[in-house]
Amino acid sequence: MGEKVMTGFPTRAEALADFFAAWEPQCGIELVTLDEACWRVLAEDVESLVTVPVVRASSADGIAVRSADFANGLPDTSGWRLGREFVRADTGDDFPDEYDAIIMIEKAAIQEDGSVVLDDDVQVSAGSGTMPAGATVSAGRPIMKAGRVIRPTDLAALCMGGHSAVKVRKRPVVAFIPTGSELVAYGTRPKRGQTIDANSLMCKNMLESYGARVIKFPIVRDDLEALEEAFTRALELADLVVVNGGSALGDEDFNVRMIEKRGRVVHHYIAAAPGRPLMMAVADGKPVVDLPGPPMAAYYGTDWCLQAIVCRMLGVPMPQRQVVRAVSDAEYHAFGGFDMLGRWDVRREGEGLVAHPFNFRKGEQVDCLTSNAHRISPIGEWDVAPGDEIELELLRGSEWL
Repeated sequence: MGEKVMTGFPTRAEALADFFAAWEPQCGIELVTLDEACWRVLAEDVESLVTVPVVRASSADGIAVRSADFANGLPDTSGWRLGREFVRADTGDDFPDEYDAIIMIEKAAIQEDGSVVLDDDVQVSAGSGTMPAGATVSAGRPIMKAGRVIRPTDLAALCMGGHSAVKVRKRPVVAFIPTGSELVAYGTRPKRGQTIDANSLMCKNMLESYGARVIKFPIVRDDLEALEEAFTRALELADLVVVNGGSALGDEDFNVRMIEKRGRVVHHYIAAAPGRPLMMAVADGKPVVDLPGPPMAAYYGTDWCLQAIVCRMLGVPMPQRQVVRAVSDAEYHAFGGFDMLGRWDVRREGEGLVAHPFNFRKGEQVDCLTSNAHRISPIGEWDVAPGDEIELELLRGSEWL
């Protein structure tokens, strides 16, 4: 009696599959200017509205000439004058229609008297040195497909295609409700029995990096009436509601009972640790996640569960981190019944990489949170021994190693 149940839970993949079968996201669309479109998700295929250049243009810095003047070879240019036999035309420039070819300026020396000296190997024909209409982009040409995240270079392409605004998928609105009578806001010096609410800051910024817009609620104490009031308000305001804390079966874990009363629980307890009491539910047709309170559990649940939900709302794939192989410098204990998160620090030694594990249960929580890599020990793996080579996902780029 009283022992923790440690088996029979669904895997992360199974839990998400069941959750997505129970709830279908509704993604809205909005029109934004290009100034606001970077890192947003394009909502529909986009084609160029314009043709650039509109007519042929110079492909290099040079002079525009008449190809007919070169029909019999190089002409005598000692009497040429700017604006009569030639005009200047730099890269991308339009030029008068009476001229139909460009000579690179490196092969055409304009003299003080206005004449031109051409290199002996200059060859000119109609259209030489020019780029045709539409060489940059032509009207109707596909620029970008729906579902792609708009990068700075994509903005340039959209701009060149004549667009000043595009339709993008609305950012999912996530309500984040920190709960617990022991919590105090960050910046507060905690007293006995108090804990600083670090999760709100961490999870808010993680969610925003996934493309969500976050409404961070004030800390709600372990009072059922106050919790229900915040939960009701969150369901009114948000597309996804995250309740942080109170996800287990303790005396003050009111959130579990509140969500069970208000919605339909899809799964409670997942084979993923830390944070196995994570709850996934649907209330008022909206996804609800009760995220465990310990910071590493909140990080893990946000990383694998909330990120997957936001990506599904936006219709984009889960991003892939850089994976490296390193040799463990210490023993690491996992629990084989779970996909178990471990935080590691990877460093260069000689020509290889060495990884050191941290344990948040042994006073290394800050080390865990600031480490540069993590690893999910697969179900069935119990230990890593010193000298074992393992794969880790980098949380900072390899340039920081």
